[in-house]
Amino acid sequence: MKKFFSNPTILLFIVLIVSLVIKIISVRGYNFAFTMDQGRDMTDIRQMIVTYTPRLVGPTTSINGVLLGPFWYYFNLPPFLLFGGNPAAIVYWQIIWFQLSCLLLYFFIKKNSPTLGFFVSSLLLLSPVGFNTARYFWNANSMPIFTIIFFATILWSNNTKFKYSKLIVGIITGLAMQIEAAFGILFIPFYLVYLLLTKQKIKNIFQAIIGFVITVIPQALFELRHGFIMTKVFISEFTGKGEMLGDKIRFSEKLAQRSEHLIDIVRHTNHLPENIVFIFTALAFVVVIYLFLSKKIPKASKGLSVITILFIIFTVLFYLAFPQKLKIWYTLGFSVPVIFIDALFLEFLVRSKNKIVKALPILFIIATVAFSLKAQNDYFKIMYKLSANNPSNMQNEIAAVDWVYKEAAGQGFALYSYLPSIYDFPYQHAFWWYGTQTYGYQPSDIAYLPNQPEYIQKGNLAWTKRKMFGDNQLTFLIIEKDGELPVRAQAWLGHFSNLCQVKQNTFSWGTEVREMQKCN
Repeated sequence: MKKFFSNPTILLFIVLIVSLVIKIISVRGYNFAFTMDQGRDMTDIRQMIVTYTPRLVGPTTSINGVLLGPFWYYFNLPPFLLFGGNPAAIVYWQIIWFQLSCLLLYFFIKKNSPTLGFFVSSLLLLSPVGFNTARYFWNANSMPIFTIIFFATILWSNNTKFKYSKLIVGIITGLAMQIEAAFGILFIPFYLVYLLLTKQKIKNIFQAIIGFVITVIPQALFELRHGFIMTKVFISEFTGKGEMLGDKIRFSEKLAQRSEHLIDIVRHTNHLPENIVFIFTALAFVVVIYLFLSKKIPKASKGLSVITILFIIFTVLFYLAFPQKLKIWYTLGFSVPVIFIDALFLEFLVRSKNKIVKALPILFIIATVAFSLKAQNDYFKIMYKLSANNPSNMQNEIAAVDWVYKEAAGQGFALYSYLPSIYDFPYQHAFWWYGTQTYGYQPSDIAYLPNQPEYIQKGNLAWTKRKMFGDNQLTFLIIEKDGELPVRAQAWLGHFSNLCQVKQNTFSWGTEVREMQKCN
């Protein structure tokens, strides 16, 4: 046991590097989803750059009309600028930040308990949620990162002499809410309750509030400019006048739905067989809570255990009060404190005087590594099959862009796309970034239909290398399958009845590209 944990930092770095390599391999060659959400985000960031206009708000929430703060866009601005808008850079950026957050947490816990730090960070690095959220970029997928950072900064704040540490934690609570409001909204009220329960000075509580308030200034300015439009929508939704989050459900339905939701969260905390994961986590909860209530938790792990248990209780109460059904992305960050419970239990076993019990954590970690590698190997076996059938996969969208440019053979052309999501944000960005970088020019026109009202603010400013088309009106149509509303796709094609088809290509994943010209 002593030899195994003689240098947990080296062991953790091995886990960190191996998990990093696996995550990067899984998305190499543009093998990641690039849907309307990702295309919209890239388009919004692009517009910030080309129009020199700072953003006051970010992506939309589940309540249409209520927008997140702009932090998600500023967070992704560095890789966007460094790599010319390459979406792969954002995916790698998200992967690197997850790894760094686990490393940061390790060093903050390591000061009191290197063993606990190793268990916490290695379980996070090997967790299914860590691998799954690394396979495409999306603001909700970054919630585990900011949940880890939130806990890390609380631990740091509790042990540092820096007098403005509570202000920093307050800022983190506000930034996390701008990543995914449905979970991030818990952070500031929980932290204030935590400060009150731990009998912090009023100035510390005030610091945390100020830190949070700083982060909502951009949204407040947006609200002032637009007559509190988001506030009105939000109030309408939670006073029963809106239906965007779905119908309110009875308490009995809540218990059933929340239980299913929790089971799914626990399932994604470890790659071990499900029965083992459920039994182990249930046992861990019972033991850790018993130690907490009986005040037998070791001093070295007391700080993390108190924060974790209080946060879990606070979260459960909040979501029991939440009137609608929970969506799976609302609680991606909740897997983090659940993993903390597992790690605290493992550290408790390590402290046992019984050699067999003492050896169980080593066996658990070895088994976790083995099953994690097996799970990722199984994923690699089907990965390319999954991407080959997905029209929203980035490498497939690039293939469509390549076909268009090769058929255009240097001529100017217009490009119109039909996607089930209507808005053509993925191709808006793909032609702006990849088309310009690879072929040196841009379409003369690009939209989901000709002559549409402007749906990208000052969109024309981004198209600086347009090549106008000639008399033949060379036009390309990209059509993604719409299994739910095929009639709508046919109606969309009716807008091009004045053009004649020259060539057509249907890719194996179902996307169709048509070359059209003015009829003779």
